[in-house]
Amino acid sequence: MNNNAGPAGTPLLHVDRVTVRFGGLVAVSELDLDVPEGSIVSLIGPNGAGKTTAFNCVSGIYAPSSGSVRFRGKRLERSFTPGTILRALAVGLLTGLLFAAAAVDVDRLWMAVVKRGMITGEPFTMSGAMERLRGYFRSELAIDQMAGKWRVVSADGSDVLAIKRDLGEARLVRDALQAKVTARRTGPGTVPDATDLNQREAAAAPLVALPVVKEEVLDRLAAGKSRIRWRGWLGLIAGLLLGSAGTLAVWQRGRRSPHVVARAGISRTFQNIRLFSSMSALENVLVGLDRTIPGGVFSMLLRTPANRRAEAEARQKAIAALDFVGLSGDANRIAGQLPYGDQRRLEIARALATGAKLILLDEPAAGMNPNEAADLAGLVERIRDRGVTVLLIEHHMNVVMRISDRIAVLDHGTKIAEGTPAEVRRDEKVIEAYLGGEG
Repeated sequence: MNNNAGPAGTPLLHVDRVTVRFGGLVAVSELDLDVPEGSIVSLIGPNGAGKTTAFNCVSGIYAPSSGSVRFRGKRLERSFTPGTILRALAVGLLTGLLFAAAAVDVDRLWMAVVKRGMITGEPFTMSGAMERLRGYFRSELAIDQMAGKWRVVSADGSDVLAIKRDLGEARLVRDALQAKVTARRTGPGTVPDATDLNQREAAAAPLVALPVVKEEVLDRLAAGKSRIRWRGWLGLIAGLLLGSAGTLAVWQRGRRSPHVVARAGISRTFQNIRLFSSMSALENVLVGLDRTIPGGVFSMLLRTPANRRAEAEARQKAIAALDFVGLSGDANRIAGQLPYGDQRRLEIARALATGAKLILLDEPAAGMNPNEAADLAGLVERIRDRGVTVLLIEHHMNVVMRISDRIAVLDHGTKIAEGTPAEVRRDEKVIEAYLGGEG
């Protein structure tokens, strides 16, 4: 056993009264655990004692039902910053615009702004599209085409007021009817837009015969501007609130996700090997270094100088990690073809390559013979000697007793003992629950 425990004071990892519940089942109950920097701390106990659940809680896979996990004195979760609010508002604004478009009928909006210009032969320009958009929100009458004839319709297309064979004649009818609608819109208590009082009112004495339009239809068309604007504003506000609240809810759920924990400086391996079996050993390690390459997708597509330099540095780190665990000669071998023990080492190499300050090893010696387990114990000690703190789950008691600075024992989710290997070995509760009477 190596007694180079971390310095006194604030531990690197502090698990404070953590409880994890799954429905009515309590998998971990009020677990307290300190992991000093530069030490190897082992978590042992019978199968089903809650060891892996505790690991999953530390690594962000599970959220604790109660209690807290602190790393370097800080909670393992993203901080709430002004940027968080700004991103939520940006998503909310986009959602609000989509809701507003849906509220005012996006199909009719497309018809009014784009398609009507096409069917009337007008060239598409931004100014023309904006003018048609303003017309839609002013609930002005419009012209569309069906079966080779021109129709004068309401802004949303729900009312067909006239059908003409000639486009020019349809425009005259539209202008004349628009003047009638505008006259009703400028009634008592209504302040019209300047655009409502234009030359179209001169069409009040039309040169063409106007169709008979019922008074209630004219009233509804006159009220259309207010209706469509209220629908748009309500859609915008509802989408803004829903989008912002939804973004904050998603952010809260991912506040303590595994990638947040990994970025804080914690990495782990799993009880069941989780490698990309069809990729090479080197590629598996490079996966753990992907977040260290800046620039994102566009930088990779453009192969910028910064991207190439970062990839070269990541490759060097990956090779160094493989060399550290003794797999430098197998860098180009397919991971699934490596012997079982080497696959375990490859997982450790990937975890180390991330630059983690704390590594969680979940039964790394599982399935190994005594010689392989002894070699692995030496590797864990070398990891500690290079300045990486280790939290270990292991059933090989020879390995645990040899390398651990401290040991915590779980039984049915509750910590029943903690201390040095010698202290734990003599503890009566441990002997009864786990060691089966070994002294």
